[in-house]
Amino acid sequence: MSDANLPKILITIPFEDAGLEILQEIAQVDIHKGMSPKKLESMIGEYHALIVSSEFLVPDRTIEYAYQLQVIGVAGASLDHLNVSAARAQGVSVVNVPNPRSLALAEQIFGSLLMLAHRHQAVGLSGKTLGIIGFGPVGHEVARRAKAFGMHVVVNQPRLTPELALEVGVELCDFQSLLESSDIISLHVPSTPNIRNLIGAEELALTPPGCILINVSNPEAVDYHALNLAIEKGQIAGAAVIADPDKKKNYPNLSWVDIQAPGKVQVDQDIAIDLAKKIVNQMQKRRPGNPLSLHVVPVERVLPHEHYDPERVSDLAARLEIAETLVNPPVVVESEGYYIVLDGATRTTAFKQLEYPHIVVQAVSAEDEHLLLHTWYHALCGPAPEDLLSHLQNRKSYEIVPASDYSLANGAIYPRVICSLHFLDEQNFVIQNAENVDRLTALNEFVSDYTEIARIERTLNTDKSELANEVDDLSALVIFPQFSIKDVLLAALNGQLLPAGITRFVIPGRVLRLHADMEYLRSGESLTRKNAWLDRLLADKMTRRRVRYYQEPVFLLDE
Repeated sequence: MSDANLPKILITIPFEDAGLEILQEIAQVDIHKGMSPKKLESMIGEYHALIVSSEFLVPDRTIEYAYQLQVIGVAGASLDHLNVSAARAQGVSVVNVPNPRSLALAEQIFGSLLMLAHRHQAVGLSGKTLGIIGFGPVGHEVARRAKAFGMHVVVNQPRLTPELALEVGVELCDFQSLLESSDIISLHVPSTPNIRNLIGAEELALTPPGCILINVSNPEAVDYHALNLAIEKGQIAGAAVIADPDKKKNYPNLSWVDIQAPGKVQVDQDIAIDLAKKIVNQMQKRRPGNPLSLHVVPVERVLPHEHYDPERVSDLAARLEIAETLVNPPVVVESEGYYIVLDGATRTTAFKQLEYPHIVVQAVSAEDEHLLLHTWYHALCGPAPEDLLSHLQNRKSYEIVPASDYSLANGAIYPRVICSLHFLDEQNFVIQNAENVDRLTALNEFVSDYTEIARIERTLNTDKSELANEVDDLSALVIFPQFSIKDVLLAALNGQLLPAGITRFVIPGRVLRLHADMEYLRSGESLTRKNAWLDRLLADKMTRRRVRYYQEPVFLLDE
């Protein structure tokens, strides 16, 4: 293939030869280091891939001018200077690579974690709680490895957004709760003058007996004298800290870790090779029929994953019956020939009620790293604790088991647990499915029962004192387990539904304001013809730059 027929890649940063060789096998590569955003905007239309640093600003307007762009590669972990949702709305993939130094440090930290856990706790990591204090690039990578081992990860980090927590699947936690609930604590805080003795004797006393502590970031963040004494007394099982020759002889109970980071040349080469491989992989993928992943599908193959309100369905069906266009397509994941609805159960059910043959959906991949799932908790408002408990007692599908305290109920593992129930007066319970009753059936009946007597407010806050100030007439808090996307798909395919309003999907690149012709969707035209019609509709909108997108991930809570 001649250079004229090859796709074109534009690189705006220094890039190692090993990475260039990978890219040049499939494309013509142009390097323009130090390019200004204005210059990039004038050139971007002729390129199929773009490589920038994580500090380089790529404005939304530049993405709009990138008519042929398939992928943007970012050399670095941060995507703060790039609007990922805007890129995806244009059908442009975004790939990036973390700094190998962060990866190397995370691997060494996790190696120390494994060593100490096996030495002092003599059990596997699965089911244990890892508390991470400071959630920068290294903390992220440690959390990813912990999740792979089946650990529950809690994080304390100022200004940590829910999206950032959800990306790795961790739970936000206040500092004291983290100390009280963590089997292993790992510190990742910067070396600054105001961070000194963050963990001392008082904080160590809050940890569970046998806790393990790791600090290879800021040696001033921990009072080593107090830590050495806590190990001597048996409060702390063991600790790994960054090597300090001057302190080793004074604190014999600590394990000293000599951190080795790769050199700059090796780091630059690793980043170039990793990023080049990701770029090639994206460019060689077969692109979907339209860049927004919208499809016309049979309504009968669309399945909800949660219960829906029949009254809302009827109200929406009445509006859709006279509507001229479908404004916002539901979001689905295709699995085993069915389309599982992540957002839009009321719309799809209304289409079924109106006996439409087809509907437009936005299909996302269950494997997409940008598709995130978290769980809402329920704040129960209104009834007194004794009235609520009386209403819930003696049910056949579930059992209410007292728990000794809030932290135990929130974090303990009980047989058949489906959720936990916490009152402001410090009464705490776990809810278990009864023998011979499956978990989802029991969970749905429990939610249905308390919905009869209490007003429900959805929340992410597990701090009852804070929640009482946020929610009027708070009586109790229900905490659900963290569902996975796999849980949702399996339940839907098996004909089971989750309670309404507890799953929370983060779907960057949501397609809104499509305005697809309802009359044509209602018609008897074939599915093939309708999909061709949809492709033409989208091509027209994109050609005229009539594309709407969210500028950042959002949570869609209601119709």
